[in-house]
Amino acid sequence: MHQLPADIVTIDTLHLGRSGTIACYLIRGSVPILVDPGPAVCLPALTAALATVGLTLADIGAVLLTHIHLDHAGAIGSLLLANPQLVVYVHQRGAPHLIDPSKLLRSATRIYGDAMATLWGDFLAVPAAQMIQLAGGELLTIGDQQFAVIDAPGHAIHHLMYVRQSDRVVFVGDTAGIRMPGYTYVRPATPPPDIDLEAWDATLATLRTHQPAALCLTHFGAVFDVENHLAAVQRNNWAWAHLIRGWIDAGVADADQIALLRAAATAEMGEEATPDGIAAYQKGASVEMSWQGLTRYWQRKIAPPA
Repeated sequence: MHQLPADIVTIDTLHLGRSGTIACYLIRGSVPILVDPGPAVCLPALTAALATVGLTLADIGAVLLTHIHLDHAGAIGSLLLANPQLVVYVHQRGAPHLIDPSKLLRSATRIYGDAMATLWGDFLAVPAAQMIQLAGGELLTIGDQQFAVIDAPGHAIHHLMYVRQSDRVVFVGDTAGIRMPGYTYVRPATPPPDIDLEAWDATLATLRTHQPAALCLTHFGAVFDVENHLAAVQRNNWAWAHLIRGWIDAGVADADQIALLRAAATAEMGEEATPDGIAAYQKGASVEMSWQGLTRYWQRKIAPPA
């Protein structure tokens, strides 16, 4: 497979007016499905994109959430206001935070501060009755579409992947890292709070058993050189983790660690480390956020909670 089937549409949600940052996927089956609608600030772009294929928000029958991070699921409550008939599929660990998003929003506010509204917009509560909670291992039938559901911890404990059974196209969320349009470099996506690299390795092993033909990334777009891509995810995740562990053990100051990681990320990009390339990847997954997540990972390893 070298391109997505015609019934899968990659929607650029134009986050903050920038192209190629957050993708949503439309599956045009007998029941139209969205995968990861993005944050609420992107609803105008999502609505406009649907109109180009003759659809409105009211036509969408289901939303598949890979996980509940704001850049993936922030719009879901607003979508339900526009279309109360929507069915939302979500990991059972993420569902409580959609029903009552207060803890999720407090956590995000610690990271984004006063920029929350600008970056993400409203994150409205989702009624429990409109969600179907998943654990992984299910086979979903939605209209004329079937998906195998994979429990996919690593990037987040509430992460799922969806394998379309007709063609093995996999909607991977952030499990397959970051690869911006027109580039080959695969950057780790390791934000706080619950990065688990061992679980991530196991998730990638499970994904391989499904023999994916294409990976639909949220950041950004579909990739078809699947094994090369997955090998790069695993390799670069651990490369960054080992760098950070070495700096922690050496007592390197946090600000210096971030600067060193930024330099390492640029070096990894090789010839793709143009000013445009560096900026594109920073939009997709900031070095600072990934440093925070991997630092937290090692802190739990070094001094696990009592």
